[in-house]
Amino acid sequence: MDLTKAPNVARGASIMVLCVALAKFLGIIWVVPVTALIGQEGLGLYSNAYAVFTIFQQLALSGFPLAMSKLISERIAHERFAEAEQIYQVAMRTIVPLGLLAFLLMWFGAPLYSYLTAVGDPTEAARLLVPSFHTLALALLFIPFISGFRGYMQGFQQLEAPAYSQAIEQIFRVVAMVVGAYFVIRVEHRSVAAGSAAATLGAAVGAAAGALLLAFAIIPLRREYRVSVHDSPLRYRQALRVLYQVALPISLGGLVVPISNLADSFTVQNLLMAAGQTYKEATAGYGILTRQALYLIQLPLSFAYAIGISVLPAISAATAKGDHKTLQRTVRSTVRGMFLISFPAAAVLLILARPISSSLYGNYDGAPIISAVSFMAIFSSLELISTYILQGLGKFYRPVRNMFLGVGVKVVLNVVLILSLHSVMGAAIATTIGYICSSALNVLAVKKYGNVKMSLGRYALRFATPTVGLLAVLWLSKTGVRWFLSELLVHSVRFENVTVLIISVLVGAWSYVYFILKLGIVREKELESLPGIGRRLASISRRFFPEVSAK
Repeated sequence: MDLTKAPNVARGASIMVLCVALAKFLGIIWVVPVTALIGQEGLGLYSNAYAVFTIFQQLALSGFPLAMSKLISERIAHERFAEAEQIYQVAMRTIVPLGLLAFLLMWFGAPLYSYLTAVGDPTEAARLLVPSFHTLALALLFIPFISGFRGYMQGFQQLEAPAYSQAIEQIFRVVAMVVGAYFVIRVEHRSVAAGSAAATLGAAVGAAAGALLLAFAIIPLRREYRVSVHDSPLRYRQALRVLYQVALPISLGGLVVPISNLADSFTVQNLLMAAGQTYKEATAGYGILTRQALYLIQLPLSFAYAIGISVLPAISAATAKGDHKTLQRTVRSTVRGMFLISFPAAAVLLILARPISSSLYGNYDGAPIISAVSFMAIFSSLELISTYILQGLGKFYRPVRNMFLGVGVKVVLNVVLILSLHSVMGAAIATTIGYICSSALNVLAVKKYGNVKMSLGRYALRFATPTVGLLAVLWLSKTGVRWFLSELLVHSVRFENVTVLIISVLVGAWSYVYFILKLGIVREKELESLPGIGRRLASISRRFFPEVSAK
């Protein structure tokens, strides 16, 4: 069986994009009912616990799936199956104890982490936050199995089961979060802190479901390709060293978003309190920033993530074989595909911030912050994509350095802007500028180490042109629908905003596809090659714009 055939990879990548998009969509939708149950303060408590959790998850475990994927795919390309088996076994013997260690550190370190989030009121912070840290830590007991199984299957370029597991994990997580928070708040009538802890327990439920699905899915592949490690020239220590040489920098490289979030967790609330806000007010503001505004960025970022983990094995294989032509084509198409999605996403967040905030959260509190972080959709996606490309090129530590430089810029600007503006808006602006810095450094590194000939400015300008048209369409649609509803004497603010949001997004999507085809920015074949959404976009273009698609 040829595991590297293009149709297999394309189908797996398409399913990966769809499932990750579904997972991220559910990850946004849960905020609506959970916010209604635990409020913005509860979201702030949840975000504080999650910021620490993602650091442990990333450092201890998240580098292994990509490392295994890269190392196994390279060996499969040369039919060195015994070495691939050795890497898998060594990885599983390593990550399970690491998961247990991460669980213990998060469980027993909860009081310390709580203190760091609010130095000005540590007793109150510990009372409210420790339960959420404890329930969230349970997920670290299941994630090692998810990491190992996904890495093994992705190494064989079997992407479907890992993709489905992400969707299943998120479905169980969201259901458990909403049910748990509802039971604690509405049935038991307990505190916001207890409701936040119940919501965080959903992560453990989802992780258990995802691990169970992968455990069944991996069985046929193991039966077919499991060989004796005695045939491998790699000894245990050699395999462990190779694994860590790749996994550690990948883990560090994947710390982009977690480190940024942790920096916010340890600085934003303390700075807001220094500016005169109470702990409750600062926590609510932090909740708006992290679980409303920044969480919306996860949708376009999910596309970049899915593309990144899909192309990493392909870039690694091309690099190992010295296939520079394939490498150039893969990098260019990856960047163009990322721009194709991230530019319109930024436009939607910028123009429709108020309808989005009202529709999802029932108020306009987060609208200014959503607009402020809208362009982060572009730069965070570019940063993530370029990180995966550099990892595929074997340059693991370069994106790590660039990431920390970006986070350093962000932290400095957090201090300056939050204290100047006396608002969480300062953190939103600082975060965007930090991503601009790190993504720019990453792109320069891709050009240098991959010898990739591409003009990022020209690519961006080409996609900026239809995006300007999209901005105009979204504004006209929003204004027109509001006027029409006012003439109908619609008095429900939320109904009005939901209607405005749905109609504007549909009209905007239709217009954007027309613009990119009419201007020749992409062709129908290029649309079809996009994982997940490509065939649907191409079908829409043939149906509604036949004269443009035929060009």
